[in-house]
Amino acid sequence: MSKPLIDRDFTCPKYVQNNWKKQLTSPCYFEILSSHTVTTEQKQKHMRTKTLLIAAAALAVGAGISMAQTYSQNVVGYANVVIAGNGAYTLLANPFDDGNGNHMTNVMNSSLPNASQVLTWDPIGGYSTYQKGGTAHTWNGNPTLPPGAGFFVRNGNVGGGSLPLTNTFVGTVIAQVGASVTNQLPLGYSLQGSPIPYTGNVAILSQSGGDTNMNFGAVLGNASQILTWDPVANYTTLQKGGTAHTWNGTANIAVGQGFFIYNKNGPATNVVETLAP
Repeated sequence: MSKPLIDRDFTCPKYVQNNWKKQLTSPCYFEILSSHTVTTEQKQKHMRTKTLLIAAAALAVGAGISMAQTYSQNVVGYANVVIAGNGAYTLLANPFDDGNGNHMTNVMNSSLPNASQVLTWDPIGGYSTYQKGGTAHTWNGNPTLPPGAGFFVRNGNVGGGSLPLTNTFVGTVIAQVGASVTNQLPLGYSLQGSPIPYTGNVAILSQSGGDTNMNFGAVLGNASQILTWDPVANYTTLQKGGTAHTWNGTANIAVGQGFFIYNKNGPATNVVETLAP
């Protein structure tokens, strides 16, 4: 079986045979803050991020409470996710609603250098590639990256000396506390992420006492796959099978990290996540 894979020697991705690699996970940091209004104008993203950081510090010092605090409204927050340098590909997923349509140029770090790319995936059409270039350092497109959507980011040219960057996702959790969000998995391959900013093991059966926050592993049928990506080690492929319907490994996903799903069941496979108090 073939799967979508980035070829480091070419601009365009292509299909190649499965490569089994050792899994490495990129670092990621996440904070949840108490509810308040998030400015929706793109030009104020930097100020919004700064405000959230200040609010996070104030919350930690003044309240002295943990992330388990219960909120009565939607929760806003931020997540810092590292984008690898030197033209490497990093697989991300938007964990928040930015309140302004979740367009790429607002969701992603504006300091990405020329020749950087963002690649989105469609189960029918495959990859769509958006590139930054020219003297004005502009993108040739501005796709929507909604919460839970996975996408690749290429930071500059291979060997071009681009340094790693930290992308700060800022916005609102799309579910209120105690409410659920449903993510419908299409047939075949799809680029996914957790629509709620959870971290956990997506390749585990929740009914066996595992992590119930990210329920991808429980709903996928036999012969389905979960593919995680590391900028150095590339893909790690896990598969579900056997009479016990078990996975042949684990897949620990951080906030803001994307992953491929190969859904063997069909388009009616739903993943339901609930924002716990």
